[in-house]
Amino acid sequence: MPQPTSLNHPINQPLDTVARSPGFTTPIPTTHTTADVITKIETLLGRVLDDIANKNELCIDVVAESRSSSAIKFAQIILILQLSHDAHVANEILTKRHIYYQHQELFGTQRRADDLVDRLALTLGSSRDDLHIVAASKGLVAGALKVTLQDESIVDASVPETGVIIPPARTIQRLDTSTLRWVLVVEKDAVFRSLCSSRYWQTSLCGNGLLVTAKGYPDDLTCAFLRLLLDKDQRLPMMVLVDFDPDGVNIFRCYKYGSSRQNSLGATGVHWLGIKSRHILNLRGAASPRSQQNAMPSTAITSTNCADPVAYLTFRDRRLAKGTLGRLDTPGDDDPQAFELRKELQVMLMLGTKAEIEWLDEAGNLATWLDTEIAQFLHGNVVHP
Repeated sequence: MPQPTSLNHPINQPLDTVARSPGFTTPIPTTHTTADVITKIETLLGRVLDDIANKNELCIDVVAESRSSSAIKFAQIILILQLSHDAHVANEILTKRHIYYQHQELFGTQRRADDLVDRLALTLGSSRDDLHIVAASKGLVAGALKVTLQDESIVDASVPETGVIIPPARTIQRLDTSTLRWVLVVEKDAVFRSLCSSRYWQTSLCGNGLLVTAKGYPDDLTCAFLRLLLDKDQRLPMMVLVDFDPDGVNIFRCYKYGSSRQNSLGATGVHWLGIKSRHILNLRGAASPRSQQNAMPSTAITSTNCADPVAYLTFRDRRLAKGTLGRLDTPGDDDPQAFELRKELQVMLMLGTKAEIEWLDEAGNLATWLDTEIAQFLHGNVVHP
């Protein structure tokens, strides 16, 4: 009777037994050397060739993958293994987007290619980076930072006005953070570009800084880059500016604690700068009829000439807020920043309102507001857990 070729997880156990995972809750394994990964791939492919020679049934058992047989699925797995092997030999980095677009007819969807790459990494007992396959970076960085890559080329984040694409962490050899005073992660690309155009990272009253954005929810490469910065200098203040809405709070939660799929990517050294309920309430107080009557022209964030910052929470917003409240119980009740996030979400639900970062510019001057808030954070005038 033909014997299937199977690969168990983790790889350091016997290869002739099969272990399955219910999902992506398995912690990311420790990084393996290029030689280790090449050996694993060649061992697996060698067994497949032996089965072909012996006319045995061909089977590669992948973690959390259905047991249904498919020649197309088998071909997809073999292709990814081959591309990973070739990337290691050539010392190159592939993106999941490249794999899909070069073989669209085979994979059908980008999601299918992404899913198989992640599952193969778990099956091999490695991280996805160990396969030399990364997600296409959507993150941007701008500021007083020079990045030396493994090939000795230098990425200068201070040169272009629109920022530079964040390189994969494993391609980075050195980070020069000697002139940095602070790091600000911005939720929105539009706000990031506005700050870049004014070179806020250079003109800030708080000294030279670094602006980072993942254009919404954080991707793995952006999180890994932030972790490198914190590993380089744990005293470097890292703040996050997001909308005052359930998505904004959830985005900060992902930066702080990591997403459910990649728990180890959470950067515990990041702190929430805003927008918070006190900013909304302060503006409302400044915009009262009495204060409007006595108000003088101002460019401060409490300017009374600003647009109404408040919008009402939608049904989706409320549902997301409640879901995030549940997930915030995971870090532990003794975590002061988790407590603050829960409190802000509860206030948000009670008020039934939200506000976007763009309101800060409409209310006066975003740079002025940032100078005040960052200075207070740096000097400890405001309690930031």
